[in-house]
Amino acid sequence: MITPRLNLYLLVIITIIGLLSSPSKSLRFELESGHTKCIAEDIKSNSMTVGKYSIVNPHDSQPLPESHKLTVRVTSSYGNSYHYSERVESGQFAFTAAEAGDYMACFWAADHKPTVILTVDFDWKTGVAAKDWSNVAKKGSVDCITECCRKLELDSHVIATRLLRAMLASNDVFRMAYQKTMTYAGMACCLASISSDLQTETKTVMEMELKKMYDTVISIQEEMNYLREREDEMQDLNTSTNVKMAWLSFLSIIVCLSVAGLQVWHLKTFFQKKKLI
Repeated sequence: MITPRLNLYLLVIITIIGLLSSPSKSLRFELESGHTKCIAEDIKSNSMTVGKYSIVNPHDSQPLPESHKLTVRVTSSYGNSYHYSERVESGQFAFTAAEAGDYMACFWAADHKPTVILTVDFDWKTGVAAKDWSNVAKKGSVDCITECCRKLELDSHVIATRLLRAMLASNDVFRMAYQKTMTYAGMACCLASISSDLQTETKTVMEMELKKMYDTVISIQEEMNYLREREDEMQDLNTSTNVKMAWLSFLSIIVCLSVAGLQVWHLKTFFQKKKLI
């Protein structure tokens, strides 16, 4: 009974992470010259966002023609501009959202005769997905390899010095034994250094993965808090709307009863004047 329950818990956790993880939007679209296309993304406050865009070259062997140019602007829901590029073939933007809401990335192609169709690649990432974990891992690997080479160089100098001392010894047998001993010691030292560097590299990769998982969990927690805040706002809005509708209904009933009373009074007065009642 324990194993199926554990598997069920893991499945639920993975599903929640998949549903609540930070969005990453990558798409390709066509844009006609003289027209504008906008893409919106809901971004939380203090959230990192990164975007890259480029025009697909219809002829790989030739440069892009002059007509294939884009004007790109990224704005917030309050009208603040975060990125602007005019008549470019490619570009990128990165910023931290100062306010929550829908951010708009608008692409405009200059008017051209005859009409030109541009194919645009656009990659927009926010939250944890905006961090370039591959570069972080590569940097850790490069640092580890550099440290390994440095240690091997130092070990080779030590081995060369010891071999030189052994060659200067007077006894040939002792010199040969000393040379072999120093060679084996140097090889053991090199192997120990390589093993240590491999362990360091493995630890670096594990640290990157743990850091990525930790940031993902923090992002999910922030997303849940954000959803709770939105839920509270919607609840307050619903309560306020219900109160207003109740007052409106009450006033409507009063107005209807008042109009009906006035109509009865007017008809009664009219019939009394005509001496019908």
